[in-house]
Amino acid sequence: MNRSSAAKATPLAAIVLAASLSLTACSEAYTEGPLSTPSATASAPSPQSALASDLQYLIEEEKLAHDVYSALYEIWGSNVFANILKSETSHQDQVLAIMNTYDVADPRFTAEGVFVDKELQEVYDQLLAKGLKSLTDAFEVGVAIEELDIKDLTEMVKGVSQSDVVDMMQRLISASENHLAAFQRQL
Repeated sequence: MNRSSAAKATPLAAIVLAASLSLTACSEAYTEGPLSTPSATASAPSPQSALASDLQYLIEEEKLAHDVYSALYEIWGSNVFANILKSETSHQDQVLAIMNTYDVADPRFTAEGVFVDKELQEVYDQLLAKGLKSLTDAFEVGVAIEELDIKDLTEMVKGVSQSDVVDMMQRLISASENHLAAFQRQL
């Protein structure tokens, strides 16, 4: 290779190398992902690990509501989203407090719209796409999220024996019922 072709190849090689390193860094950041990583167990799920799984799912489900409402508020400017968005932050805080009590790792990514649970990621993507179509669709998304929260919490609370966890889940069910009514009033 002569000097001029080497000079031309060097910037291209630098760009390719930089892109490769960026993709590697993104890939590594994603696989590291959560704010903390729970310890793995080799045995059958214990009641404690079932509780941990439920709490990890629950905090991500609350994050999903927060992140969708945040995006829809930015697009549509409806105060319903702004008001409920604040509650979703409080809900995550309540779940996190219980997780800390039981030494359960927080699986959440800090970035909005990014989830460890692949099913929740798909739900987020689908609901956000629908909510961007129209304000009516956005309110219907709010209804769908709150109905999902109520259904999941109602199922989870049946398998919980710890009174502090039951109390937190019942508060979240009550709040979701209020949110559901607020979204339904908009339709």
